[in-house]
Amino acid sequence: MSKESDQDDYYELQIVNRVKETPDTYTYSFSPTTASQKFRFSIGQFVTINAFLRRPTTSGKFEESLASSPTRDLVELTIKDEKPYGYINPITGKADGFSAYFFEQTRVGDKIKVKLNSSKDHFLSKIDAGIEKNIAYWSGFNGAESARCLIQYIEDIRDPEIYLTLFYSNPKLYLDEDERTVNVIYYDWLIEKAKKIENFKIVFTFTRQEEPALSSDHPRIVYRKGRFFVGPNGELERTLMKYHGNTDSSYNPICGSSGFINGIVKLPNGKIEKGRGIMQDLIEIEGVKPEKIDKEQYYLQVVGAHK
Repeated sequence: MSKESDQDDYYELQIVNRVKETPDTYTYSFSPTTASQKFRFSIGQFVTINAFLRRPTTSGKFEESLASSPTRDLVELTIKDEKPYGYINPITGKADGFSAYFFEQTRVGDKIKVKLNSSKDHFLSKIDAGIEKNIAYWSGFNGAESARCLIQYIEDIRDPEIYLTLFYSNPKLYLDEDERTVNVIYYDWLIEKAKKIENFKIVFTFTRQEEPALSSDHPRIVYRKGRFFVGPNGELERTLMKYHGNTDSSYNPICGSSGFINGIVKLPNGKIEKGRGIMQDLIEIEGVKPEKIDKEQYYLQVVGAHK
């Protein structure tokens, strides 16, 4: 992609569909407006979205990981509303939220521009290059976009040597007490794919669910409660070995907040506290070598927010 200016690095896409994943998350499908606007991308890459939105005191852009496989015709992005409509950053005095305005002001048929991150060492690049095929993907509640892209890719290329276990952590399955509103992004889609794709397994864990753990009679769909690497009675658990195996050869992408990945959080007083995350557990409990870990951090977790 050799283009003359920064503006020319953007590609124009048109919204062709929108699917509600959870009450605050939507997956948008886009089609290039012309053949010249179609671009090549790899699993794990992200794009910068450039859209004209009416927001108080600010304007700007937003980055999202691609949620569709490069083997598909449409480009898909899953966007979660991290900040409510009208939110004003108390430090900058600006409305630095994006998603709520995007949800309200864009419609099917509208056009936006995106810019592809061209870094060669992007998230999942070793999988894309065919170097790593035994994959244990660790996702926080908002880190499954690239996993969705990877699952589609596995489904399309049908490489029998690739095996994926998705370890997916969420606070609870349902948003409400009457259990009518699922609050796990891609939940039904993931179950459908686990039943269909023989080399894909999903392990759901719910860190704040008070009820007994859900159960499944399907060998590639697993439910558990609590944090990964902690057993049902609080004992140490080798979660990777238990549900995936092959700890020496497994490649471990981790995607989510700083707290989920490496235990780093921001305290209310602004100080940074270092705790323990998936990365430390993999190295210290499972004996995984650092070069067998890949990570994509979405944001610095503030204490009191979900991981």
